[in-house]
Amino acid sequence: MTVSNVCIVGPGAIGGMMAVKLIKAGFNVSALVRPARVDAMTVEGITLHDCGEILHAKPRVAAVASQLGQQDLVVVTVKETALRDVAPAISPLIGQDTQVVQITNGIPWWFFEGFEGPLQGLQLDSVDRDGLVSEHFDLTRHIGGVINCGVSRRGDGSLSHDHSNQLYLGRPDNSRIGMDRIAEVFLVSGYNTAVPEIIHQHVMTKLLANISFNPVSALTMATLDLLLKDDLVADTLVELMNEARAVTKGLGLDPGPLPDIRQKTSRTLNASKTSMLQDMERGAPLEIDSILATVIEVAGLLDVHVPLTRTMYGMLRVRQQIALAAKV
Repeated sequence: MTVSNVCIVGPGAIGGMMAVKLIKAGFNVSALVRPARVDAMTVEGITLHDCGEILHAKPRVAAVASQLGQQDLVVVTVKETALRDVAPAISPLIGQDTQVVQITNGIPWWFFEGFEGPLQGLQLDSVDRDGLVSEHFDLTRHIGGVINCGVSRRGDGSLSHDHSNQLYLGRPDNSRIGMDRIAEVFLVSGYNTAVPEIIHQHVMTKLLANISFNPVSALTMATLDLLLKDDLVADTLVELMNEARAVTKGLGLDPGPLPDIRQKTSRTLNASKTSMLQDMERGAPLEIDSILATVIEVAGLLDVHVPLTRTMYGMLRVRQQIALAAKV
């Protein structure tokens, strides 16, 4: 099947950039958004500042999936905090041959569905309590997406692509059926796209950075460069990575290079804002369950001690509660 019609579900920073890139590559792109965003996005579209270029595109926009119809490809880019509400709403987008890509941070609900390891088949209560997410997705058409791409929202509402452009795609059981065709959609749209042998490895590799930089940036309200300039903060980042590495190793996956090596290479980062810091600034819910709570849950099952991760999760729960109360 040829992919022509693509729907971005939740075009925030990552999804908004994808919408622009896909339209520029010639795909028919629609966007499923919150009702409050329909009018503005219909009129203004999406503007992306990308490597010196200013790109502008107008996807077809709706707040109800049935208004967009069945798609060849659905790309879910909402954060884990919204997935429980979004999952049951996208069924009108799904046809007989529709494939669904879910861009994820942290350990996703599908991680253990096809995972050959000690926890195969585990349902993660921290992100899929009572199966309220997984019951709305068909694993035979589901594809996990791990993206390393710095995109932030400017004060005028436009998007700025700050750094990186790597996308990994893989099915929960790591089957390669139809994957080349899906990868090609993103390749021709300008993404460095790969289909690795084990998508779970790339989920955990990204988690090593997310579990440190994201929470600490949200607590300190600091950009990446500032975090790395303070030696005590850098030590905290390393220890959070070490705890995640221990969980990764317990799952039989490669924990990657030692954190001190990651720190040295990371010192080249500019004043970028993590996604969690951007959410904190906007008063939006934080992805602390998929990035922190899942690690705590899995660590408990593997008998791996993660005391700093537990502390960080507790502090961020309180910090988020205060931020959301202030917004009201």
